[in-house]
Amino acid sequence: VDTYISLILSIYNAIRVPKKKKPVRRSHLIICTRKIEKKKTRRVFKQMSTSKDEIKQQHLLAEKIVSTNSKPCAPLVNRGEIPLTWKQHPTVNDPFYAEQKAKEEGGEEKKETTSDNVVSMNEIDITLHECKINDQHDPACCISSRGVVDVSPLAALVEEGHNDDAPPPPSKTRNNKTAIATTNKIESITNLWDVNNAKINNVQITRPAHDAWGIKKIALIFCDDFLHNVYEMPWWHDVSTTKSMSAQKQPKLTVADQMRKAFEPILDALNIKPNRLVRCLFAAMPPGATIPTHHDTGLWVRHTHRVHIPIIVEDPNCILFQCGPTEDTMIRVACVPGHVFEMNNQAKHGVSNCDPTEHRVHVILDYVDEDFVIPNRIKLQANETLLQTRRSIDRTLDAGKRPTPSYFILGAQKSGTTSLYDYLNQHPLIVRAKRRETHCLDWRWDDSLKTTKARQEHCLSFFYAKELHKHPSLLTGDSTPSYLLDSKQCIERMKEVFPHDLRFFVCCRDPVKRARSQFAMVTSLDGTPEQIKARGKEWLNKTFEDVVLHDIQNMKEDGLIPYWNLETQTIDLDIFHSFIDTKEENDAWLKYLKRIPMDTGSHSLISRGLYALQIKPWIKAYDMEQFCFFKLEDWKKEDGVKRCVQRAFDHLGLPQFEVEDESAKNTRSYEFKEEDVGKMLQRFYEPHNGRLCKILDGEEWKDPWPYNSE
Repeated sequence: VDTYISLILSIYNAIRVPKKKKPVRRSHLIICTRKIEKKKTRRVFKQMSTSKDEIKQQHLLAEKIVSTNSKPCAPLVNRGEIPLTWKQHPTVNDPFYAEQKAKEEGGEEKKETTSDNVVSMNEIDITLHECKINDQHDPACCISSRGVVDVSPLAALVEEGHNDDAPPPPSKTRNNKTAIATTNKIESITNLWDVNNAKINNVQITRPAHDAWGIKKIALIFCDDFLHNVYEMPWWHDVSTTKSMSAQKQPKLTVADQMRKAFEPILDALNIKPNRLVRCLFAAMPPGATIPTHHDTGLWVRHTHRVHIPIIVEDPNCILFQCGPTEDTMIRVACVPGHVFEMNNQAKHGVSNCDPTEHRVHVILDYVDEDFVIPNRIKLQANETLLQTRRSIDRTLDAGKRPTPSYFILGAQKSGTTSLYDYLNQHPLIVRAKRRETHCLDWRWDDSLKTTKARQEHCLSFFYAKELHKHPSLLTGDSTPSYLLDSKQCIERMKEVFPHDLRFFVCCRDPVKRARSQFAMVTSLDGTPEQIKARGKEWLNKTFEDVVLHDIQNMKEDGLIPYWNLETQTIDLDIFHSFIDTKEENDAWLKYLKRIPMDTGSHSLISRGLYALQIKPWIKAYDMEQFCFFKLEDWKKEDGVKRCVQRAFDHLGLPQFEVEDESAKNTRSYEFKEEDVGKMLQRFYEPHNGRLCKILDGEEWKDPWPYNSE
């Protein structure tokens, strides 16, 4: 991408730039790409969504099916509760379904649909047929009719205003800011669909796709995608209390009182208590609307049972609700009022309201198994505001509770830091910084700024701090691998501008291989002009051995490695053990760091592999619990990436998430024939590796790189 951008810019500047105008600079284009990254969630959602033309085609097909009654409804069969083990994958990807489909295509156990097992809408029979689910996994079983109940009390509560069109979305001003509503007047206190009523007396939520399709909602309970917080709205939890009322005085029933009472038949049919509900809302689908065929996504889907209950349906014949393992195998579900049906929402499903004039109202609810532990159940107050992204929900009351940034990948260079940063940013609750390597604490530090506040603002400018201030459930971080080496100034600056609780990651690797990888990168001519410039030119006409010996010579001159014999290229272990962890070593280390040119990548080839020496100042300045250490070699083991990434998410206090792309990043192939140098480096690093083992004190760090076995 960088090469492509540079090429486009050079062509543009050479051909298209008018006179007396400055050429387009790369920084301008980078700003544009950052703005695009800022809208990452929105862009991904648009890519995944169905086009308007496709939705239109699906609706035309639905109208044809409805008008000809060419797809009668399946019978109402109570199969009991659909096991959540059947919902671990979208059914189209379910290995059990693939196996079952293969058998059917081979002529085994093929199930034919006959006129005996479908129901005509014109003569619908709402009698439940019992057919309990057995233990055998059956992803083709996507619908279970859990009961038929009286929903007239619910219909009475939401009938007023249900057939009104949804209000248009708030208009945008010229500066792309939402225009202020002209009035907050409530037309009718009993119209629960009224936006102002919901805003003032309840809490509003957004459902971007449904809102765009004109589908209204009345929210009672809602949760974030990771089931970390479940929010109860006032119209669900604000029940009246009779303890302080006299026997003669009848308490006035609240909306919540009436809702709770009206929902009892549904909860009884499902055999659940209210505290197992994690989502519950009314949805009014306008005439002529179609929710396209899809399957639901998000962690919550695997842990919840999805239930639909038609509440107000003028003509069930006009509703086409379909569900099945694939688009070709979807069955039609009877949408008669009171039909409580559970649906596997990992299966394909879609719905069309082909009624020309009437809205269709359903209750949509999700509940968890009895043994599922919900971390936080929060009762919202009327007129609260929720701020939502596609995967997160935050209260405005919680704004600023998570300072920015939350984590730093400190190093070491060429030890998997780029890959770790990419894996972390695949989590829906992590937002990329404006740059992967901000360098805000080393060479981008602004010495002209004289106050802490000014320096904080400068460093925060490398992150989306203002946006994240409103969304404390989201976090961001920095991956600048030079920080581990440059601890003297970075720690002091970090404590000044980021004094809050932080999490750190340190990646290590066989230091010999790390050195070879750094040399290959710095001497490579691949990359953009900016990248090549940043690497420096000092090593371009030198061999790997030249650079190795030069760095060792520098450390020797600064008194950092008195135990190393330059002539015999061996180490005196007695001197080593008496010198390490002394004031003399610390002073020599600081002296050596002063000679490092931080404005180029051509430095510290060997010292970057002295992990213990680099880690010591950091674990002295911060608690050990704030650090998470990785060994690159562990990533390459079977399921290594998965295990290490889950450790990283745990370290950040994030819910587990499976990354889709486990490929290594920023890698290159290289060959080295200087085996003598490699053997010498193994002798040099071996006692330092043992020193690292003592600091980290973990089973996986015992003899981390066993050179003697090679």
